[in-house]
Amino acid sequence: MPSGMKSMCGIDCTCCQTFRATVNNDDGMRGVIQKYYKEIGIDIEIKDLHCHGCRSDKQVPACAGCPYRSCGKEKGLACCDECGEYPCESLRWYTEKYIKPSIGRLIIPG
Repeated sequence: MPSGMKSMCGIDCTCCQTFRATVNNDDGMRGVIQKYYKEIGIDIEIKDLHCHGCRSDKQVPACAGCPYRSCGKEKGLACCDECGEYPCESLRWYTEKYIKPSIGRLIIPG
């Protein structure tokens, strides 16, 4: 599995279960991921749970149109932590609402 695939908001894509399920073509894991997304109000079909990383053109629908990716590209940044406004209020909210609760479930550290 590739290492060092850092998303714009700072998540290591290789720690994301959706990315891992894609790399390993694991429909069982996709079922677990689908259940997690449903719990947080996002309905995604298993066939759509494919992601090749934040910086690729093939992302899970929940991440498509990511405002942090767009913002970073507009500012010419490699990652949000390069921004003088880091962490902005929006990123703090996103981290508290979605990232922290997903650690150990959707995001599996190192």
